[in-house]
Amino acid sequence: MRKRDLEYELRLSLGQEVAPRRLEETIQACCGIVQSRAKPAEERTGFFQYLADIFRLEGLSMAGVHAAVLLFICLTVSKLSDWPGILPVVMPFLVLAAMPAVFRGRYHRVSEMEAATRASGAQIILAKLILAGAADLVCITVLLCLEIYLHNSCREISGMILYCLVPYLACMAAMLGIVRSCKKDAISICIAVMLAFSSFLGAAVQFLPWLYETSATGFWVAAFLLFAVFYGKEIGYIIKMRKEGKMYGIIA
Repeated sequence: MRKRDLEYELRLSLGQEVAPRRLEETIQACCGIVQSRAKPAEERTGFFQYLADIFRLEGLSMAGVHAAVLLFICLTVSKLSDWPGILPVVMPFLVLAAMPAVFRGRYHRVSEMEAATRASGAQIILAKLILAGAADLVCITVLLCLEIYLHNSCREISGMILYCLVPYLACMAAMLGIVRSCKKDAISICIAVMLAFSSFLGAAVQFLPWLYETSATGFWVAAFLLFAVFYGKEIGYIIKMRKEGKMYGIIA
């Protein structure tokens, strides 16, 4: 309780029957006792300190899941010759690797506890997205280096980057949309969407081969800008919710 509020309450309770001088002495004495027993205000944890805490909590498990997924992808694509077509197909699996951390609160049914913390749910998911994005960036870099090693060429590297980033951003945006709007079965819905997206891209390799020709670069650039803007707006909304101390998404 603030000192001003405490003095107001004391004046109401003591009334006007006490001498003014004694009244002031009593009020000041009571305020001194309350302030001496009050605990000092805790210093708020900065975001980067909180990010480091999340890294200690989730970093090892997140790195392990991403390493396993990356190993599976590398073993699969190294046996295939159609690199440009297979890279977009495997990007949804990198998003699936981030799901255990992003949906951990819902899986263990502690979303209400996350919403009640000082960090708020928005800060929690923002920190996890930063860690997941860093892990995915490492995985994408490894895949591109593997492509250069297998084909001994950097001629198509710009196209390869687009083939990786466009489906990745689309899947991340879809996952955030599910986190924000789906209350029940959000985890199963997200898995189904990622697998459907991967299947769609696999079908495009077979039936729309022109997508991976040089003449289609403009289409990939336009798609990259579209999904980058959408994903950026969603991240901006999460940051806004974090500043307001609110929960991002539906408490489930």
